[in-house]
Amino acid sequence: MKVKFEPENLKQELDQLLDFCENYEIKYDLDHYYPYWDEDGEVIDEEETNNDITIIDYNTEISIGLPRSYEDYKHKLGLILNIVNEAKNGKNVDNYKFIGKKLAFIRVGCNNWEIFNKLFLESDMDFSKNIIISEKSYQLNIVNGLTSFGIILTMEGKLSKYVPPVDNDDIFLQISSRDGIDHHVIDHLFNSYIFELKSTLGLEAYIAPKPDHNPWEEVADFADSELTNLKLRPLIYGKGINELLDIYNTTITTHDPEMLILTYTRVIEYVSQTVIRKDLIEKTVNKLSSPKALTPDANYILELGKIFEEHRNNNKDFLATRITIETCCDLLDLVKHAPKFLKKTNKINIDNKSEDRQKAFDEIASSVSNTRNMFAHAKTNYQPKGDECPKEQLHDFAEFVDVIAQQIIRWFSRQPENTRLV
Repeated sequence: MKVKFEPENLKQELDQLLDFCENYEIKYDLDHYYPYWDEDGEVIDEEETNNDITIIDYNTEISIGLPRSYEDYKHKLGLILNIVNEAKNGKNVDNYKFIGKKLAFIRVGCNNWEIFNKLFLESDMDFSKNIIISEKSYQLNIVNGLTSFGIILTMEGKLSKYVPPVDNDDIFLQISSRDGIDHHVIDHLFNSYIFELKSTLGLEAYIAPKPDHNPWEEVADFADSELTNLKLRPLIYGKGINELLDIYNTTITTHDPEMLILTYTRVIEYVSQTVIRKDLIEKTVNKLSSPKALTPDANYILELGKIFEEHRNNNKDFLATRITIETCCDLLDLVKHAPKFLKKTNKINIDNKSEDRQKAFDEIASSVSNTRNMFAHAKTNYQPKGDECPKEQLHDFAEFVDVIAQQIIRWFSRQPENTRLV
């Protein structure tokens, strides 16, 4: 039996593909043809004696299975080559977005999977959309299964027993263009498509980063004694607590980092007045405890007035945020969650001087305040300050501000009710 490749250079492409599969422990099955042919294209099989010619072209089906994945995927060879080549030349952005030369994928979640599955995965309805931007034609569609996203996760080794590179819950908005994708339009197209899903179908879709580990994996590794020692903290209750938790718990319904950051900063703002008033009272009491209070002179009155002047300044956005975070939060614990762009914060350890810690608190407060302002104001009215969180780190920053909000809530719950300003 003779194997013929159409076109001839397909043999070289196929060899490279299968070498790639071998390198990344990807299983493959091209029926019984490969790798049993020699350099001349003759199949090496003693049982085969006829002179039949088998043609392998871009429509020939090949089955591949990624490491740790639960099933294999069978597609035409041309499609598999395209998927792999896009992955080789693309990049993974924070485990939620893949950007290639002609393809982009954004992993999505949804508020109603039952309806979503019926519309997109179980029906024959076509929800693909086409749009032309700057003379480039783009097509948008919901896809699942094997994509360049799963391939690049395999290349990066981001897989485990419980989180394979391709899974049944991996749903993507695919953006494609034969003319090449302009990276600047990807987010715009995503927002536009998501808006149509909600306004037309009532489906709320959102960016859903793929986890790089399963949290239950860690629990499974605990010793039984560790599991039995796990406890919930006492429930917090009292003046102002319910209102504060109402704000915080609205984050449960969203995965959008922008909305998460805005909500967590509302938690900071809610508690900040209690922190600032507590600081004012303590400084004023200390001043009034001075022997000079019995016979106050002009300097004493001016010093007392300065305390109240500083208090007015502290109500300003940045200062209120800084004082609240500095008062309520454990800096060493925050360092564990700090995104990469917070360079001063990431350098903090137990041996740092107080001035280094102060610089870290300033950096944190500035990034929280300015990132919040960036989202809260119309972009045409906002002038960047330089401390805003970079777009590619927003998910990490949202988790970081979440930790800040949690620590602030716990600080607030420890304060006597008569000192809480609500």
